[in-house]
Amino acid sequence: MIRPGLSLLLALIFLPLTQGAPPIPAPVTALAFTPDASLLVAARPRTLLLFPSIEPLPPKSIPIDLPKITCLAIHPDSSRLWIGGGIPGESGVIVELALPGGTEIRRWTRSSDLIQAVALHPGQQSLIHSTADQLQSLALDPDSASTPLTFNGHSGRVLGIAFAPDTSLLVSVAADRAVKVWSPRNASLLRSFGHHTEAPQVIAFQPGATPPTCATAGDDRTLRIWQPGIGRMVRIVRHHHGSILALAYAHDGQSLYSAGTEGIVRRIDSTSDQVLHSWPASSDWLLSLATDPRSPRLATGDATGTISLWIPDGTALWHWP
Repeated sequence: MIRPGLSLLLALIFLPLTQGAPPIPAPVTALAFTPDASLLVAARPRTLLLFPSIEPLPPKSIPIDLPKITCLAIHPDSSRLWIGGGIPGESGVIVELALPGGTEIRRWTRSSDLIQAVALHPGQQSLIHSTADQLQSLALDPDSASTPLTFNGHSGRVLGIAFAPDTSLLVSVAADRAVKVWSPRNASLLRSFGHHTEAPQVIAFQPGATPPTCATAGDDRTLRIWQPGIGRMVRIVRHHHGSILALAYAHDGQSLYSAGTEGIVRRIDSTSDQVLHSWPASSDWLLSLATDPRSPRLATGDATGTISLWIPDGTALWHWP
């Protein structure tokens, strides 16, 4: 039998472990500006945040019943948003929301594993998404009779996908270290690159580039520039000292931003391997990055849940929370 005085002592000892524990961080796993630059959309576990993109007003918080949200895609007219996520090893879900309010339109359960990446083909009104080592198409029109496409070829989890600006090509990166180029019309594999020595995590296309040009980067600490339509690697940027987890081109295509486990944002010249500027943007990992489609601003999200808005010289316009 425990004496009353001892019971009180035990309660005081264990109180900090139960009631005084710090909150678990909610990492910012995806960021995107709407094409009309009116909103900044941020994803955290079970939550979507909609920020007015000009000032750090309190964001609109939309509960999403997905333990993990990995990716975002926004319609060119800024009226709809698709989010992908789910539970690793259990379920993959895509949810369509109306903007700017965030009302759910519909959802799809697509696999027994997490949806890792999504990319919108506005011309075909379809969404390409990754399910483990495959890519699949999803018709957005519920009355569509089109046959879903399956893109087979990766031997590891597909981590990122992106369409060329003219949607003539689809490029994917995966845990098998490969960069693959596909025809969106029939899901045929056009070419494959094996230059990365560790898994490439992310991909971004350069606005206005002819021929289409994209960048990939990841765990081998390199950033590689490609012309995927003609099968050419253009250059390598080696000035990183940790995994690169986020990439985004500036709205004018003249700069490329990278971020990752170092917590540093780098602004890289699009025509060379020169780092034009860099700054420490977080004391933790930077997991997501997005550039404003109509101005030089960019946003970052980190593993602690902090979202920041910057100008290219590294000056912070605001941090949230």
